[in-house]
Amino acid sequence: MSTSTNASPPPRAGFWQRIDRMEANRFGLLLFVPTLLLLLVFLAVPITFAVVASLNSIELTISPDWSFVGLQNYADLLTNRSVVEALPRTLYFAALTIALSVSLSLTLALVLNERFRGRDLVRVLVLLPWAVAPVVSGVMWRYMFHDRYGLINALLYGGGFITQYVTWFSDPWFALSIASIATTWKSLPFLTLTLLAGMQGIPESLFRAAKMDGASIFHRFRYVVLPHLRSILIFITVLQLIVSLQAFDLIYTLTRGGPGQGTVVLNYLTYVNAFERLSDGNASALAIVVSLLIMSLSALSLSLMARQGKR
Repeated sequence: MSTSTNASPPPRAGFWQRIDRMEANRFGLLLFVPTLLLLLVFLAVPITFAVVASLNSIELTISPDWSFVGLQNYADLLTNRSVVEALPRTLYFAALTIALSVSLSLTLALVLNERFRGRDLVRVLVLLPWAVAPVVSGVMWRYMFHDRYGLINALLYGGGFITQYVTWFSDPWFALSIASIATTWKSLPFLTLTLLAGMQGIPESLFRAAKMDGASIFHRFRYVVLPHLRSILIFITVLQLIVSLQAFDLIYTLTRGGPGQGTVVLNYLTYVNAFERLSDGNASALAIVVSLLIMSLSALSLSLMARQGKR
């Protein structure tokens, strides 16, 4: 009499069972795959194309052909008059935008962190600029400063501050300042909420102890609030610097780069070279330089934040 010794194999685990048994690290990597694919399609491919284009002479007004020129496009940027003139305008625009946005968002966050009647309504109103598209913001601010029927001229003339309507956009630096104000207005909601979230994390006991010690409002801000917000302030400062270097859509709808080229910053010049002058090789080289500048500043931000975290 013979007995069978062959055991049937265990049933194979299904897809969801294998997902359920997966380690946390592997599951996290699996969730990252769709994002990685999107980044490869929408970032890696265009960046690679831009790098290749920056190494070629592409003058579409002359010929559709590409000719390899190596780093010549990058060398030309150093002597290009438009780039040399756009650089100080870009730095001025970035410095003014950072100064206005960081100081105003910090002030707003301090006010909204206090208890007062109607605080919830004010918090909602602060978010409104966030809901407005950048293109719409540019058009709105252009009409507010319009030289013939703008709201700013009407208010100043009605209040007796000016004797005739002012052509605000005739001066390049003043036009650039208005663009900076509009960019600040657009950025305020996110920056204010970020700082307000940081303030909400400060223990209330620190404020009570400071008040019991007789600390004034300034000293409570200096020795309680500011140390806790140092990393966040570094983050939003560098973030605004990046936003300023990427400025295009709002300037395009507000001034179209005028008067003349008075409000043309580096990122706007990239658009002009690519779509108006059809000099795609030079435009790609300038875009790569601006991108490297932004990445360098981002790395600097992470380095400063890491140092703050170790203290």
